[in-house]
Amino acid sequence: MKIRILTVGLLLFFACQKEDDFIQNVMVDYNLNLSLPLFSDLQTVGNYVFIANEGVKGIIVYRQDFNLYKTYDRNCSYEPSLTCARIDSVNSSIAICNCCNSKFLLNQNGDAIDGPAILPLKEYSNNLSGDFLYIYN
Repeated sequence: MKIRILTVGLLLFFACQKEDDFIQNVMVDYNLNLSLPLFSDLQTVGNYVFIANEGVKGIIVYRQDFNLYKTYDRNCSYEPSLTCARIDSVNSSIAICNCCNSKFLLNQNGDAIDGPAILPLKEYSNNLSGDFLYIYN
């Protein structure tokens, strides 16, 4: 009898897990003009900017090298459906989600290095052409 109760309890527990707890797929098609003063921080290797209203919860643009930029969604990969699951700050090349205290390496494909997150940040493709960085998926 106890085994039946335990089995039913486990089935109910797993049936109630959120199926939509993943980073949503949205269309990204954004041209960033690197010559604008708003993006002047990107003139230095190792710096970043946040772009609001793009991607799921915004985009992080990180300048990794002279002609190499990394672009990630700000949506944290740990319980991404939570309202607070957003990259709030960057310290050196480490992106931090204050919601769950997860940390991600921006210079290494957004890999999770600390906290409950084990999946990397969602990365977007980008193309540099002159003063424009085209971000897309």
